[in-house]
Amino acid sequence: MESKEGGAFNKSEDIVCLVNNVGMRLEVWSHFPTGMAQLAAVLKEEGYKIRVLDLDVYPELESEISNYKIILFTLIAAPILSFTLKKIEEVKKQEDKIVIVGGPLVTAMPNEVLKETKADYFIYGDVEISLVELLEYLEGKKFELEKIAGLGYRNKHEIKINPPNMIKDLDILPMPDLESFDTEKYIIHTKRDQLGGKRTINWHSSRGCNFDCQFCAHLKNWRGYSPKRMVEDLKYLKESYGIDSVWFFDDNFMTSTKRVAEFCELVKPLNMTWGCEGRVTSINEDIIRKMKDAGCRAIRSGFESGSDRMLKVMRKVATVEDAKKAVNVLTKLDMPVKGGFIFGSPTETLEDAKMSLKLIKWIYKTNPRADIWTVYFSPRPDTPWYDLAVQKGMKEVKLHEWADKYKHRQLYEFNMSELSEKQIKSIMRKVRIYKFLSLSKQRKYRNVPLSLTKYAIRNVNSFVKSLIKEKYVQYS
Repeated sequence: MESKEGGAFNKSEDIVCLVNNVGMRLEVWSHFPTGMAQLAAVLKEEGYKIRVLDLDVYPELESEISNYKIILFTLIAAPILSFTLKKIEEVKKQEDKIVIVGGPLVTAMPNEVLKETKADYFIYGDVEISLVELLEYLEGKKFELEKIAGLGYRNKHEIKINPPNMIKDLDILPMPDLESFDTEKYIIHTKRDQLGGKRTINWHSSRGCNFDCQFCAHLKNWRGYSPKRMVEDLKYLKESYGIDSVWFFDDNFMTSTKRVAEFCELVKPLNMTWGCEGRVTSINEDIIRKMKDAGCRAIRSGFESGSDRMLKVMRKVATVEDAKKAVNVLTKLDMPVKGGFIFGSPTETLEDAKMSLKLIKWIYKTNPRADIWTVYFSPRPDTPWYDLAVQKGMKEVKLHEWADKYKHRQLYEFNMSELSEKQIKSIMRKVRIYKFLSLSKQRKYRNVPLSLTKYAIRNVNSFVKSLIKEKYVQYS
């Protein structure tokens, strides 16, 4: 199917439908969709009529999707992917529907998205301007598809992908549109994550990342909102929604410590608490003192490994010594340590894994409030290590194959380490034991009976699932 011609959309009459559905169960985990809210705000600012169908909160709204002519879906690597792909096929059975898709899997698998689905267009990169320009084209205005940055489309059965758009000054974007969502539902269910607030929400203050970790997919183009704009956002959240704590889900909030320091000075009068993501190489006593004084209560870091050799293989541009220095700084300033490790990475040996265990044990001993989790490595599309897996013989995974896997919460297993699956899972169990013992000590072992009961139930569930051949993702 070729791209739609101009005139297919009437701005004064038609409503743009934004479907938010990433498979959240709010009672278990809650993550306010800031990306979708940002798109909604931009469209409103440009005078478009919009309707947000938040299926994560109100799944019954699914029946309304086909009521609209222009429908935007998000493709994300999650169990909900299968539902989204089926819904696109269902919607496209009606000739007057125009489907636009965006999201991480569009960036990761652009050609496959248009080959394997009936979506008319996809948008990627900084999509706000791309979407507005696409809608202008569909309105019949003088616009050529090939000039719309960040757009994928078909032209005479040939797939065309334009270079991505990048917004250099993020301050030009309007405040995300919280009014189109039942924001209260997200606030109620968002975990406060040691922030100490009563009403918490996740937020973003930057885009991109300047580093080149081999397991990660990013456009290497970090940009941040100005400190002034960041504080304006928080002031709005506090005054309009009573929010008193925020978790910044940036890929790396601390990329610019100068920006962080300026933000710290400006945010103090709001008397809000907050947390963020930050590389261990950005953590030093001076900046952490300023952050804590300004309300920061937790920082999450990607430790990834306790082996300097593996950190080089990962291209982390960090060392084990950097990690220890960061832990010591956080401990000295009475801040918790939060971070993750990957096991089963390409070339990882048993000795490498033991070095990670040693570092994790040291972290818990040094900082009893630490919270360490582990991830079993699995190749993800559009990452260097996915390409490496293909080079080493892994079959390239189609979009619908990813959907089938995620539907059953499975991973694509292609072990490029020197460890067996049994060894990896045994090591990860040890990390869970370290975590359990540290938490039990903090609670004076009052949690032991209940935790052991839950542990037994989980193991029974795992055994039952193994009988029906479902290998679920292992997280500590």
